[in-house]
Amino acid sequence: MIEMLSPRQVCRAIGVSESTLKRWCDRGLIKTIKTEGGHRKLPVSDVLRFVKERNHKITSLEGLGLPTSPQSPPLIGLDLAVKKVSDALIKGDGDQAWELVFDLYNCKHSITAICDKVLGPALAEIGRHWENHSVDIYQERRSCEVAQRILFELRHILPPTDPHWTAIGGTLTGDSYSLPTTMTELVLRDAGWNANSLGTSIPFDSMVRAILDTRPKLFWLAASVTIDDVDQFAVDFKKLSDAAETVGAALVIGGRAFNEAIRTKLTYCCHCDSMQQLHSFAKAIRRIGTPTTPDEIAL
Repeated sequence: MIEMLSPRQVCRAIGVSESTLKRWCDRGLIKTIKTEGGHRKLPVSDVLRFVKERNHKITSLEGLGLPTSPQSPPLIGLDLAVKKVSDALIKGDGDQAWELVFDLYNCKHSITAICDKVLGPALAEIGRHWENHSVDIYQERRSCEVAQRILFELRHILPPTDPHWTAIGGTLTGDSYSLPTTMTELVLRDAGWNANSLGTSIPFDSMVRAILDTRPKLFWLAASVTIDDVDQFAVDFKKLSDAAETVGAALVIGGRAFNEAIRTKLTYCCHCDSMQQLHSFAKAIRRIGTPTTPDEIAL
């Protein structure tokens, strides 16, 4: 996706004159950056923020470097979007799936709502189809890959995050489900955090080192695979919680593997059943906490 646009590209994409756009930029309504050659460029993320806040119509998604599928009908709401996104993912139509999701975002549906009420349910529906043999395994796997690309595109249209509020996380050894940790990263970035997923299938000891090395303000652990040896898991998890306490990081857990019986053996700050809960918790920390300074990060 294009990340920087010329004023002319923006004018064509949102259907305004260059003089109007210049006036908005001069008033600071849309961020502008000057290149070394003295040319004015506009971050696509800030253009999208502006049109979303002002309910301004986008006349050309392609003008913003976003894929578009002219055959897809307009969305009505989140419930209708689940079936449409699910169908597009099963067909492998990434452009249509992206346009549906982007339409929701442009209609002021939050990132958390899109994850909780559209992408999550759509992928769960595809999983049920696979279990009932109504879709092939390649279609289920392809759907996950397309969903990952959609989340990546959403990441690039979000406003810049605060580098002082760092968050990292991932999944443990044997858990290769990447969508939960990718969604977590995206939702935290939407909450203003400089969040970066470590990836999947990471050993406990390596996660502990990551916490001690990067000293985040928040660490998340997503677990989708059943935990067989609960007692050993609790022992290993204590190393993680101790490391988080050492650096002053909030430890957040989530995923279907963390049932109530397992949670009673663990020490953590927050267990999230949804991305909305995660978003609310992350925003609350920023409201009441003090961010780590660059000097403290260096130490």
